[in-house]
Amino acid sequence: MSITDAELALIRSDADALLDKSCTIRRATLTADAYGTESESWADVATVSAGMAQPSAGLLANYAFLIGSLATWKVRLPYGTDVRAKDQLVIDGQTLIVQVLLTPQSLAAFATVLASEVK
Repeated sequence: MSITDAELALIRSDADALLDKSCTIRRATLTADAYGTESESWADVATVSAGMAQPSAGLLANYAFLIGSLATWKVRLPYGTDVRAKDQLVIDGQTLIVQVLLTPQSLAAFATVLASEVK
């Protein structure tokens, strides 16, 4: 049995209704200065709905080499959201940095990432 595009769109729309937080996605840009060096500044890319949950121990173990002992969250965003590793997510005044894009092996209702707190 397969899912039609219309059914998948409906599933994703229903899933988006479960996202209960607002998330601003910020991306670093490099700007050249008068001295020939570049400085990093953050620009807002989008504001979308989001959901946050603690990741499972197994998921954390898979990415321990990246996140170490950082406080990390599994963040769900609407499917198709333009989000990249190293982007910042600002949710409820808390800034997180995207460590890993979790790419599903089958159909997805969300864009899901692991993001760690910025201290």
